[in-house]
Amino acid sequence: MTFEIGSYCGDHALMTSIISSLTANQVRSLSTTVIASLTTDDVAALTSAQVKTLSSAQIAALQTDDIATLTTAQMSAISASAIKGLSLSQLAVLDAAKIASLGTAQVAALSANQIEDLDSSQIEALTSSQLGAFGSAQVAALTTADIAIFSTADIAAITPTALAGLSTANVAALSTSQIAALKTAQIAALKTSQVQVLTTSQVSTLTTAQIGAFGSVQVAALNTDNIATLSTSQVAALSSKSVAGLTTAQIETLSSGQIEALTSSQLEAFGSVQVAALTTDDIAVFSTTNIAAINPLALSGLSTANVAALSTSQIAALKTGQIAALKTSQVEALTTAQVSTLTAAQIGAFGSAQVAALNTDNIAVLSTTQIAGLSSRSVTGLTTAQIETLNTSQIEALTSSQLGAFGSAQVAALTTTDIAVFSTANIAAITSAALSGLSTTNVAALSTGQIAALKTGQIAALKTSQVEVLTTSQVSTLTAAQISAFGSAQVAALTTDNIAALSTSQIAGLSSRSVTGLTTAQIDTLSPNQIEAFSSALVGALGSMQVAALTTAQVSVLTTAQIGAFGSTQIKALTTSNIAALSTSQVAALSSKSVAGLTTTQIDTLSSSQIEALSPALVGAFGSTQVAALTTADIAVFSTADIAAIKPRALSGLSTVDIASLKSDQLLAITTAQLQALDSAQVAAIIAAYHAI
Repeated sequence: MTFEIGSYCGDHALMTSIISSLTANQVRSLSTTVIASLTTDDVAALTSAQVKTLSSAQIAALQTDDIATLTTAQMSAISASAIKGLSLSQLAVLDAAKIASLGTAQVAALSANQIEDLDSSQIEALTSSQLGAFGSAQVAALTTADIAIFSTADIAAITPTALAGLSTANVAALSTSQIAALKTAQIAALKTSQVQVLTTSQVSTLTTAQIGAFGSVQVAALNTDNIATLSTSQVAALSSKSVAGLTTAQIETLSSGQIEALTSSQLEAFGSVQVAALTTDDIAVFSTTNIAAINPLALSGLSTANVAALSTSQIAALKTGQIAALKTSQVEALTTAQVSTLTAAQIGAFGSAQVAALNTDNIAVLSTTQIAGLSSRSVTGLTTAQIETLNTSQIEALTSSQLGAFGSAQVAALTTTDIAVFSTANIAAITSAALSGLSTTNVAALSTGQIAALKTGQIAALKTSQVEVLTTSQVSTLTAAQISAFGSAQVAALTTDNIAALSTSQIAGLSSRSVTGLTTAQIDTLSPNQIEAFSSALVGALGSMQVAALTTAQVSVLTTAQIGAFGSTQIKALTTSNIAALSTSQVAALSSKSVAGLTTTQIDTLSSSQIEALSPALVGAFGSTQVAALTTADIAVFSTADIAAIKPRALSGLSTVDIASLKSDQLLAITTAQLQALDSAQVAAIIAAYHAI
């Protein structure tokens, strides 16, 4: 085919006819040499279908005259892949109509070099649709002069992705009308380097919608001059997300009018560093809604000077979450006017460290409602200096749950006047550990009602120094259950006057553990009625020194049950006077165990009637030494059962004189086992006694 075309080259009319009749495949097969030999008429004869098949190499082979001859229809038929073949000289001959005829796919295929070679008329010929097909590399190829001739529609047509290719020089050269034409998506796509070069004129042109499209990184890229030029409407239009990008330098640049324009949602997005950049004047223009919107974590950035400058209405607007987030240094800066404005709910949001940070002047101005509003957790932060500052009304306002949180050091800071206003519920709420902090003066000043309100755990926790100062009125108020809670050391700390004032029910309330604490002086104080009130368990718990301290009058009132509770050690501790004073019923009530503890001196003291009161079981508990201590008169009163009850080994204590004095029925009562235990002298005495009958 190449050959045939070449053979007709001399006849241009015929050649043109042949060209127009070629198929698409034949056209595609034409060499670049043949393409280059085509006349303008030949090129003009090409159909759109034939042009569409031309490759980039074939397009490049066309002469500039050929390109100039192409119709707009032929131009629009060039494939996107072939359009790249247009040389710079070929591009130069394209008029505005041909440029405008290019499809978006063709335009998108143009290289950066091809774009750079377009003259201003060709650039101006580009339609908005064509510019919408540009990529970022093509946009980057545009000059400042190119950009200058773009209409606002053209600017708006550039895709957000392509706009990223706009050089910083071109961005800075955009007219205010072009800036105003940018869509929000384009604004959102601007790189920080592009935002940084915006001029104040450009920024002031931005609509509120455009401003609202900025992201936090873009806002941070605005220079302080641009920030300063923002109108209040523009400031208010910044999104909550973008506001987070404001730098401290930018915030410091904002005027009071701009600060006032910030919305609650914007302030809610502020961080602590941004809040820290606000001045006292800035804070002053904030509405109560603005103040309430600041994030609790961000509020920690508020300087102490700014905290102190907050109006009472702004203080009142703070949410409990914000109050809870205040640093101790911020709390320390609060004025008395501010503190007095706090609601009970706000006060209740304070933590213990925050309460501790309040100065004594602020503590002094707290209302009773505010005092009652303190949480049990926060009240633990009250220092002794703060507690000492509280007036009577404030002390009276403390709830039982608050007092239940007090520590011993806090209780120690209370005065007698403070304690006097406490209700019985208040007193009962103080923990056992904290009650140890109550001074002896305060203990002595407790009313009988307050004493009666003390729980057994509190009673058990009283120090001996506190017990020592209890008055007789206070002690007489104690219930049996409270008395039972005393330990031995506490009982020992009671004065003899207090011991003497104890009722019989209180005495009965003593525990076996606590009764061991009774001193000899205290025992000496006990009345017969009090002694009689001792339970068997209490008597059994007495130590030997305590038993030894009992008077004859006291011993004489002991019941048979009480006597029966004595052990051998306790019996041994009784004085001979007390032994001698025992009634026959008391003697009979002794246990076998206790009788075993009788000393020979005590036995010597026993009268015949007391000996006679001993049961066989008690006599059976005697040892040989105790039997040896019995007199002939004592033995004489023994019944035959008594004689038979003496243990064989104990009978060895019987003297030959005692044996000789035995009556006939007593002799006959001696058992074989007892006889076998006697020595030869005792046996001889037995035989002699029998003969003497």
